Amino acid sequence: MSNILSFVRVNNNNEIYTKKQIEGLENYIEKNNISISQNIEIEIDTPEEEKNILEFLKRCQPSSTIIVYDLNVFGRTIETILEIVKFLLSNKVRIIVVKQNLDLIDDKDMLTQMILGVISMTVNLEKDLMSIRTKEALAAKKLKGEHLGKPKGTIQKSKFDKQRDKIEELLAVGLSVRKIAKLLGYNNHIGLNNYVKKRNIRHNLPSTLEIAS
Repeated sequence: MSNILSFVRVNNNNEIYTKKQIEGLENYIEKNNISISQNIEIEIDTPEEEKNILEFLKRCQPSSTIIVYDLNVFGRTIETILEIVKFLLSNKVRIIVVKQNLDLIDDKDMLTQMILGVISMTVNLEKDLMSIRTKEALAAKKLKGEHLGKPKGTIQKSKFDKQRDKIEELLAVGLSVRKIAKLLGYNNHIGLNNYVKKRNIRHNLPSTLEIAS
């Protein structure tokens, strides 16, 4: 093979997916003793940035080969993936896909045409894409400062619950949260302090005189 390119879709909101691509490509390239002409990485953190792939496509010269880890790097819908794959093949760019074990030669090749037909009907691929889209959308919302998870104010179970009675008793006799944490064997008093505040424990405590009477 000549003029061989490796392509990684970098998503800063999904570092595990990016790392999996890189490791998969490195293992394949080493195993098959392939000499890479150029390693291409394109950052695509949001669906709007997928247009950057088009700029990459323009740099792929006829008779070159592109190696990707997964078909998902080309898009987040099957339609988009097929559109890009067909574009590359029509321009005589060979595509090797590591994860799906595919070698797409050109759009005239009978086997390649059969594979593309199967891909268009692959339900599992669409499920994988939906999972990735969901994770990346949640990560993007988190970066924008939007709240994820349970509504604010929801009280969750805590490791301190099992010793709540003891914590209330020690607070009532005047011990500080720091001393209570040390006495009960907790390494960090900050977590205990947050626990006491969120549950408004101090407000509901009896006074020291009431305990003594």
